[in-house]
Amino acid sequence: MDELDFESRVTYQGVAYTGEAVLVEGSGRTEMRTFAEGAEDGPFLVWSPSGKLVTQGVTRDPYGPVGPWHEWDEEGRLLSETIYDALGNRIIFRGMDEAGNMVKEEVFPPERLLRDPETGEERPAPWL
Repeated sequence: MDELDFESRVTYQGVAYTGEAVLVEGSGRTEMRTFAEGAEDGPFLVWSPSGKLVTQGVTRDPYGPVGPWHEWDEEGRLLSETIYDALGNRIIFRGMDEAGNMVKEEVFPPERLLRDPETGEERPAPWL
């Protein structure tokens, strides 16, 4: 990722970038992001310094996170799940305890709505 230019569109040597980019931080944390024609679009993954997958989700241009996003601890236990709709609205957050039991659930109203081009009616976006 160090060789990419993050302006309004992500470029590599002046050309809109398509592909995966990996950043390894000094701490050993590794992040992989996916780009399509200069926009973040596709899998997003984070590994801890020990090599364990700790974050997984998908981004879609121009909305950001969509669908389910998960976070795990070093032992592979699910810590949280966040569900985003097709417009990137955070719809549900679930927090888990060490045994994997859901201990918290929050439901959020969508901030962005789909607008029917024929009727002008606004409605929530579908989940992915």
